[in-house]
Amino acid sequence: MKKSKKLRILALSTIATSFLALPTAEAATYTVQKGDTLSKIAQNHQVTIQDIKSWNKLKNDMIYVAQKLEISKTSTNEAGKPSDPSTTKPTTPPKQTTVSHTVVKGDTLSKIAKQYNVTLKDIKEWNGLTTDAIYIGQVLKLSPTATIPEGDKSSGAGTPSKETSKDPSANGQAIYKKTIEVANTLVGTPYVYGGNTPEGLDCSGFIYYAFNQGGLKIGRDSSEGYFNGNTTQVNNPIAGDLVFFENTYKDGISHMGIYLGNNKFIHSGSDGVEVSDVTNSYWSTKLVGYKRFDAIK
Repeated sequence: MKKSKKLRILALSTIATSFLALPTAEAATYTVQKGDTLSKIAQNHQVTIQDIKSWNKLKNDMIYVAQKLEISKTSTNEAGKPSDPSTTKPTTPPKQTTVSHTVVKGDTLSKIAKQYNVTLKDIKEWNGLTTDAIYIGQVLKLSPTATIPEGDKSSGAGTPSKETSKDPSANGQAIYKKTIEVANTLVGTPYVYGGNTPEGLDCSGFIYYAFNQGGLKIGRDSSEGYFNGNTTQVNNPIAGDLVFFENTYKDGISHMGIYLGNNKFIHSGSDGVEVSDVTNSYWSTKLVGYKRFDAIK
Protein backbone atom coordinates (compact mmCIF):
# COMPACT_ATOMS: atom_id res chain seq x y z
CA MET A 1 0.00 0.00 0.00
CA LYS A 2 2.75 2.39 0.94
CA LYS A 3 4.68 1.43 -2.20
CA SER A 4 1.62 2.13 -4.41
CA LYS A 5 1.13 5.56 -2.79
CA LYS A 6 4.76 6.45 -3.42
CA LEU A 7 4.44 5.48 -7.08
CA ARG A 8 1.35 7.72 -7.49
CA ILE A 9 3.17 10.70 -5.90
CA LEU A 10 6.17 10.12 -8.16
CA ALA A 11 3.94 10.01 -11.26
CA LEU A 12 2.12 13.22 -10.33
CA SER A 13 5.43 14.96 -9.65
CA THR A 14 6.76 13.94 -13.08
CA ILE A 15 3.63 15.25 -14.86
CA ALA A 16 3.81 18.57 -12.99
CA THR A 17 7.46 18.99 -13.87
CA SER A 18 6.79 18.36 -17.57
CA PHE A 19 4.06 21.06 -17.61
CA LEU A 20 6.41 23.57 -16.01
CA ALA A 21 8.97 22.88 -18.71
CA LEU A 22 6.53 23.73 -21.52
CA PRO A 23 7.06 27.16 -23.09
CA THR A 24 4.54 29.85 -22.19
CA ALA A 25 3.73 32.82 -24.36
CA GLU A 26 3.89 36.22 -22.73
CA ALA A 27 2.37 39.08 -24.74
CA ALA A 28 3.22 42.70 -23.95
CA THR A 29 3.03 46.12 -25.57
CA TYR A 30 6.04 48.43 -25.43
CA THR A 31 5.93 52.16 -26.15
CA VAL A 32 9.03 53.45 -27.93
CA GLN A 33 10.97 56.06 -25.96
CA LYS A 34 13.41 58.71 -27.14
CA GLY A 35 16.79 57.06 -27.82
CA ASP A 36 15.35 53.58 -28.35
CA THR A 37 16.50 51.28 -31.15
CA LEU A 38 15.21 47.85 -32.13
CA SER A 39 18.48 46.40 -30.86
CA LYS A 40 18.07 48.00 -27.45
CA ILE A 41 14.42 46.96 -27.13
CA ALA A 42 15.20 43.38 -28.23
CA GLN A 43 17.98 43.12 -25.66
CA ASN A 44 15.82 44.48 -22.84
CA HIS A 45 13.03 41.98 -23.63
CA GLN A 46 15.38 39.06 -24.36
CA VAL A 47 14.10 38.60 -27.90
CA THR A 48 15.62 39.12 -31.33
CA ILE A 49 15.30 42.11 -33.64
CA GLN A 50 13.82 39.83 -36.30
CA ASP A 51 11.16 38.66 -33.84
CA ILE A 52 10.05 42.23 -33.13
CA LYS A 53 9.99 43.05 -36.84
CA SER A 54 7.97 39.91 -37.55
CA TRP A 55 5.45 40.50 -34.75
CA ASN A 56 4.90 44.13 -35.83
CA LYS A 57 5.25 43.60 -39.60
CA LEU A 58 8.15 46.06 -39.83
CA LYS A 59 9.94 46.22 -43.20
CA ASN A 60 13.05 47.88 -41.79
CA ASP A 61 14.68 48.85 -38.49
CA MET A 62 13.11 52.32 -38.38
CA ILE A 63 10.89 53.11 -35.38
CA TYR A 64 9.53 56.35 -33.96
CA VAL A 65 8.92 57.86 -30.54
CA ALA A 66 5.55 56.83 -28.99
CA GLN A 67 5.16 53.90 -31.42
CA LYS A 68 3.45 50.84 -29.87
CA LEU A 69 5.31 47.57 -30.39
CA GLU A 70 3.90 44.13 -29.67
CA ILE A 71 6.40 42.00 -27.72
CA SER A 72 5.41 38.30 -27.60
CA LYS A 73 8.17 36.52 -25.72
CA THR A 74 8.32 32.73 -25.44
CA SER A 75 9.87 31.63 -22.15
CA THR A 76 10.45 28.53 -20.00
CA ASN A 77 11.44 28.00 -16.41
CA GLU A 78 14.97 28.76 -17.59
CA ALA A 79 13.99 32.21 -18.92
CA GLY A 80 15.24 34.05 -15.86
CA LYS A 81 18.77 32.76 -16.24
CA PRO A 82 21.30 35.07 -17.90
CA SER A 83 22.47 33.94 -21.32
CA ASP A 84 25.92 32.45 -21.71
CA PRO A 85 28.15 35.07 -23.39
CA SER A 86 30.17 32.31 -25.02
CA THR A 87 27.12 31.04 -26.94
CA THR A 88 25.37 34.35 -27.61
CA LYS A 89 26.21 36.16 -30.82
CA PRO A 90 26.70 39.92 -30.40
CA THR A 91 23.88 41.99 -31.82
CA THR A 92 24.89 44.55 -34.40
CA PRO A 93 23.03 47.84 -33.78
CA PRO A 94 20.93 48.85 -36.78
CA LYS A 95 22.27 51.68 -38.88
CA GLN A 96 20.18 54.75 -38.10
CA THR A 97 18.99 57.01 -40.89
CA THR A 98 18.64 60.73 -40.32
CA VAL A 99 15.43 62.04 -41.87
CA SER A 100 15.21 65.60 -43.13
CA HIS A 101 12.27 67.73 -44.22
CA THR A 102 12.45 70.67 -46.61
CA VAL A 103 10.00 73.37 -45.54
CA VAL A 104 7.37 74.14 -48.16
CA LYS A 105 4.68 76.79 -48.41
CA GLY A 106 2.06 76.31 -45.68
CA ASP A 107 4.33 74.37 -43.30
CA THR A 108 4.49 75.12 -39.58
CA LEU A 109 6.59 73.41 -36.91
CA SER A 110 3.42 72.01 -35.37
CA LYS A 111 2.28 70.54 -38.69
CA ILE A 112 5.70 69.00 -39.37
CA ALA A 113 5.90 67.53 -35.86
CA LYS A 114 2.52 65.84 -36.32
CA GLN A 115 3.49 64.61 -39.77
CA TYR A 116 6.57 62.79 -38.45
CA ASN A 117 5.16 61.69 -35.09
CA VAL A 118 7.64 63.75 -33.07
CA THR A 119 7.23 66.76 -30.77
CA LEU A 120 7.63 70.41 -31.69
CA LYS A 121 10.11 70.78 -28.81
CA ASP A 122 12.28 67.99 -30.23
CA ILE A 123 12.42 69.56 -33.71
CA LYS A 124 13.53 72.87 -32.20
CA GLU A 125 16.16 71.09 -30.12
CA TRP A 126 17.54 69.02 -33.04
CA ASN A 127 17.82 72.12 -35.22
CA GLY A 128 18.94 74.68 -32.64
CA LEU A 129 15.79 76.78 -33.09
CA THR A 130 14.91 79.32 -30.41
CA THR A 131 11.54 80.28 -31.92
CA ASP A 132 8.82 78.60 -34.00
CA ALA A 133 9.77 80.67 -37.08
CA ILE A 134 10.78 78.66 -40.18
CA TYR A 135 11.16 79.63 -43.82
CA ILE A 136 10.44 78.04 -47.19
CA GLY A 137 13.39 76.01 -48.42
CA GLN A 138 14.78 75.47 -44.91
CA VAL A 139 15.91 71.89 -44.26
CA LEU A 140 14.98 70.59 -40.83
CA LYS A 141 16.81 67.61 -39.37
CA LEU A 142 14.53 65.15 -37.63
CA SER A 143 15.15 62.33 -35.16
CA PRO A 144 16.87 59.24 -36.55
CA THR A 145 13.75 57.36 -35.45
CA ALA A 146 11.29 59.64 -37.26
CA THR A 147 9.19 57.99 -39.95
CA ILE A 148 8.89 59.02 -43.57
CA PRO A 149 5.20 59.48 -44.44
CA GLU A 150 4.11 57.28 -47.34
CA GLY A 151 3.72 59.11 -50.61
CA ASP A 152 5.45 62.23 -49.31
CA LYS A 153 7.25 63.35 -52.44
CA SER A 154 6.78 67.11 -52.45
CA SER A 155 8.50 67.83 -49.15
CA GLY A 156 11.70 66.05 -50.03
CA ALA A 157 11.49 64.07 -46.82
CA GLY A 158 14.15 61.46 -46.38
CA THR A 159 16.05 62.63 -49.44
CA PRO A 160 19.58 63.84 -48.77
CA SER A 161 19.64 67.57 -49.51
CA LYS A 162 22.56 69.57 -50.89
CA GLU A 163 22.75 72.18 -48.17
CA THR A 164 25.09 74.16 -45.97
CA SER A 165 24.93 75.96 -42.65
CA LYS A 166 28.46 77.35 -42.87
CA ASP A 167 29.41 80.91 -43.78
CA PRO A 168 31.67 81.42 -46.81
CA SER A 169 35.44 81.74 -46.40
CA ALA A 170 37.13 85.16 -46.26
CA ASN A 171 37.55 85.04 -50.04
CA GLY A 172 33.88 84.19 -50.57
CA GLN A 173 32.77 87.00 -48.29
CA ALA A 174 35.06 89.42 -50.13
CA ILE A 175 33.30 88.49 -53.39
CA TYR A 176 29.94 89.00 -51.68
CA LYS A 177 30.97 92.44 -50.43
CA LYS A 178 32.12 93.56 -53.87
CA THR A 179 29.04 92.07 -55.57
CA ILE A 180 26.69 93.97 -53.24
CA GLU A 181 28.60 97.19 -53.87
CA VAL A 182 28.16 96.69 -57.63
CA ALA A 183 24.49 95.78 -57.17
CA ASN A 184 23.79 98.97 -55.21
CA THR A 185 25.26 101.10 -58.01
CA LEU A 186 22.68 99.57 -60.35
CA VAL A 187 19.62 100.73 -58.39
CA GLY A 188 17.32 102.54 -60.82
CA THR A 189 18.58 100.64 -63.89
CA PRO A 190 15.50 99.89 -66.05
CA TYR A 191 14.14 96.40 -66.50
CA VAL A 192 14.86 94.96 -69.94
CA TYR A 193 13.88 91.39 -70.73
CA GLY A 194 17.09 89.46 -71.51
CA GLY A 195 19.24 92.44 -70.48
CA ASN A 196 22.55 91.85 -68.71
CA THR A 197 24.30 95.24 -68.87
CA PRO A 198 23.86 98.56 -67.00
CA GLU A 199 21.78 99.69 -69.98
CA GLY A 200 19.01 97.35 -68.89
CA LEU A 201 18.68 94.20 -66.78
CA ASP A 202 16.26 91.40 -66.13
CA CYS A 203 16.42 89.53 -62.81
CA SER A 204 18.90 86.82 -63.85
CA GLY A 205 20.87 89.27 -66.01
CA PHE A 206 21.28 91.40 -62.89
CA ILE A 207 22.76 88.41 -61.03
CA TYR A 208 25.06 87.60 -63.95
CA TYR A 209 26.41 91.14 -64.21
CA ALA A 210 26.74 91.87 -60.46
CA PHE A 211 28.58 88.64 -59.61
CA ASN A 212 30.94 88.79 -62.58
CA GLN A 213 31.84 92.36 -61.66
CA GLY A 214 32.18 91.23 -58.03
CA GLY A 215 34.84 88.68 -58.94
CA LEU A 216 32.88 85.44 -59.46
CA LYS A 217 32.89 84.28 -63.06
CA ILE A 218 29.52 82.68 -63.81
CA GLY A 219 27.69 81.95 -67.04
CA ARG A 220 24.44 83.56 -68.13
CA ASP A 221 21.39 81.58 -67.14
CA SER A 222 17.74 81.98 -66.16
CA SER A 223 16.45 82.10 -62.58
CA GLU A 224 15.35 78.48 -62.87
CA GLY A 225 18.71 77.55 -64.38
CA TYR A 226 20.62 79.14 -61.49
CA PHE A 227 18.29 77.47 -58.98
CA ASN A 228 18.79 73.99 -60.44
CA GLY A 229 22.42 74.52 -61.44
CA ASN A 230 25.62 74.69 -59.42
CA THR A 231 24.08 76.14 -56.29
CA THR A 232 23.66 74.86 -52.73
CA GLN A 233 20.74 75.43 -50.41
CA VAL A 234 21.53 77.71 -47.46
CA ASN A 235 19.98 77.16 -44.04
CA ASN A 236 21.13 80.46 -42.54
CA PRO A 237 21.39 83.01 -45.40
CA ILE A 238 23.84 85.90 -45.19
CA ALA A 239 24.20 89.06 -47.26
CA GLY A 240 25.30 88.04 -50.73
CA ASP A 241 23.39 84.76 -50.95
CA LEU A 242 20.78 84.23 -53.65
CA VAL A 243 17.08 84.41 -52.90
CA PHE A 244 14.52 82.70 -55.16
CA PHE A 245 10.82 83.18 -55.81
CA GLU A 246 8.19 81.21 -57.68
CA ASN A 247 4.96 81.81 -59.61
CA THR A 248 5.57 85.48 -60.38
CA TYR A 249 5.09 85.86 -64.13
CA LYS A 250 5.09 82.10 -64.79
CA ASP A 251 4.73 78.85 -62.83
CA GLY A 252 7.74 77.51 -60.97
CA ILE A 253 11.00 79.29 -60.20
CA SER A 254 10.63 82.63 -61.98
CA HIS A 255 12.50 85.38 -60.10
CA MET A 256 15.65 85.90 -58.02
CA GLY A 257 17.71 88.53 -56.27
CA ILE A 258 20.64 89.05 -53.90
CA TYR A 259 19.90 88.85 -50.18
CA LEU A 260 21.11 91.88 -48.18
CA GLY A 261 20.23 90.72 -44.66
CA ASN A 262 17.43 91.88 -42.33
CA ASN A 263 14.83 90.49 -44.78
CA LYS A 264 15.95 92.86 -47.54
CA PHE A 265 17.02 91.86 -51.06
CA ILE A 266 18.08 93.70 -54.20
CA HIS A 267 16.75 92.63 -57.58
CA SER A 268 15.65 93.74 -61.01
CA GLY A 269 11.86 93.81 -60.93
CA SER A 270 9.28 95.29 -63.26
CA ASP A 271 10.22 98.78 -62.01
CA GLY A 272 13.94 98.18 -62.53
CA VAL A 273 16.65 97.45 -59.99
CA GLU A 274 15.37 98.11 -56.49
CA VAL A 275 15.56 96.95 -52.88
CA SER A 276 12.55 95.04 -51.53
CA ASP A 277 11.53 93.14 -48.41
CA VAL A 278 10.94 89.36 -48.39
CA THR A 279 8.27 89.81 -45.70
CA ASN A 280 6.23 92.00 -48.03
CA SER A 281 2.73 90.57 -48.54
CA TYR A 282 3.54 89.79 -52.18
CA TRP A 283 7.10 88.44 -51.92
CA SER A 284 6.47 86.38 -48.78
CA THR A 285 3.90 84.27 -50.64
CA LYS A 286 6.33 83.69 -53.53
CA LEU A 287 9.48 82.99 -51.49
CA VAL A 288 11.07 79.60 -52.19
CA GLY A 289 14.36 79.83 -50.31
CA TYR A 290 18.02 80.81 -50.33
CA LYS A 291 20.96 79.31 -52.20
CA ARG A 292 24.66 79.93 -52.79
CA PHE A 293 26.85 79.41 -55.83
CA ASP A 294 29.02 76.33 -55.29
CA ALA A 295 32.08 78.37 -56.31
CA ILE A 296 31.62 80.52 -53.18
CA LYS A 297 33.66 78.52 -50.68
